[in-house]
Amino acid sequence: MITISRRLKGIIPYTIILWPSEHVVRAMAENLPKTHLARLDIAGIELPNGRCVVDRTLSLTLAIDLRRGLEQIDKDLITNARIRIHKAQKLGDRVTVRRYAGLPSQENLIDKFVLLYNDFTAGKTASLFSISKALIANYFPHAEIVMVDLDGQPICGHLNLLDHESGVSRMLWSASRRFEDHATTRLAGILNVYLHWYEIEKYREEGFQTYDFGGIGGLDDNVGVNRFKLQFGGKLVREHNYTMAGMPKLWRAVLDTYVAVSARGRRREQLDRAADRWGHMPLERIRQSILTSVQNFEDDASARRHANERDFDHNLPELTPGSR
Repeated sequence: MITISRRLKGIIPYTIILWPSEHVVRAMAENLPKTHLARLDIAGIELPNGRCVVDRTLSLTLAIDLRRGLEQIDKDLITNARIRIHKAQKLGDRVTVRRYAGLPSQENLIDKFVLLYNDFTAGKTASLFSISKALIANYFPHAEIVMVDLDGQPICGHLNLLDHESGVSRMLWSASRRFEDHATTRLAGILNVYLHWYEIEKYREEGFQTYDFGGIGGLDDNVGVNRFKLQFGGKLVREHNYTMAGMPKLWRAVLDTYVAVSARGRRREQLDRAADRWGHMPLERIRQSILTSVQNFEDDASARRHANERDFDHNLPELTPGSR
């Protein structure tokens, strides 16, 4: 269990608890000081009610069991993922992986990750939002930044939450240069797969039991990310998330206002509501539903490529005999 204490606007006590135990969830649902606000995420218990519960949501994630042999984990990879890992490994010393877990560092990886992430999110304000160094700092010492460079230039990076108590590594934010020129996009795709595989190997060596990809989304614009994560195999896991407060009626009104006036709030609401349909659906049926959406995504992308190729061929100038 990870506990992070903050103050909203520097005044209101605000606690974030990740992987809370059943005892903690039940206790806080009934008894919080009036001035307190808490968010309990990634809980394994579904709590139908509680005096202090302001909101409850369901989410889904994809997790790899690191207690298995590396050969077994490798077998779950789709062929294309395995090919990309091998391509990255062939780059040899051109590829460097750097890790930052909160200790003094001359590499300024927090600054570099923030820059990479905010460049990655630029122009995508409907679904992704910028982050700050101060926001990231809140998660240490319970987090780690892992970045992969090519020829000394950052290409991909992850901010992972680390719960040593339960043995879980969970990706919170991921960024890459995949929206740049075609060559960089291709390299970013290769190196991001490699970075996940590097983390799987290292966290397994360091005694972690679970590698968590940080969620599966239910919105249409999540399909590409879901497709990327599913190439590693893994098991779908349900998660329960709660917002709790000592004055729940007040905070329900505050959250309703936040959703109404904030782009971040609206996005969060959309993600939460999209996951509701998975509440009591068998996990195998959920997996099949996600795989179907991914297949439809790939079919549509393939159809667009073929249409573009036909348009290109159709618009080529005709060559007559003797023309140059």
